[in-house]
Amino acid sequence: MVAVLAAGLSRRMGPKNKLLQEIDGAPMVRKVVEQALASLCERVVVVVGHEAQKVREALSGLSVQFVDNLEFQEGLAASVRAAASATQPHEALLVCLGDMPRVSATVLNQLIHAYWQQPGKAAYQPGFKGKRGNPVLWAPAMVQGLGALQGDEGARSLLNAHRDNVLEVPVHSDAIFMDIDTPQALRAARGQEKFLRP
Repeated sequence: MVAVLAAGLSRRMGPKNKLLQEIDGAPMVRKVVEQALASLCERVVVVVGHEAQKVREALSGLSVQFVDNLEFQEGLAASVRAAASATQPHEALLVCLGDMPRVSATVLNQLIHAYWQQPGKAAYQPGFKGKRGNPVLWAPAMVQGLGALQGDEGARSLLNAHRDNVLEVPVHSDAIFMDIDTPQALRAARGQEKFLRP
């Protein structure tokens, strides 16, 4: 299952919900969900919370299930818990962030193939030039731990706790580092950022 986390408050973006801002002519969250749907995963769930109805409208016509995160103000962990609660027994969970619209279905498929070909790991994390990023695919045995997370750090603590059993999956894309949290990052993603030389 792919879970797209789309419940956050977008505090660093200012008054606008970052997930509804357009990238390449479509709302950011729609670009993320379209890539998830284009992947090998059989099921795509979208976790909603802040401005849930607007997010649902931005995804109209797409074949997804919605899960309501009523505790979205807590932070990222609440969305991860909601995603974990939507999994079925023995189902792996690929957690995608709604503010990373450049992550392609190809990257998702590389993680899925790694899970199929090298079972037994706690998680599968994409790596590019020696650095790891998102999204992360979690083995079924780890889903219960995801359901117990607290705070605004997401699953980082769980990744660190199982570091020796997390497989780095090499990918050919720095999109795994590109989350769009601020107006500056949004302008850069749109190709509008201007760099001032000293």
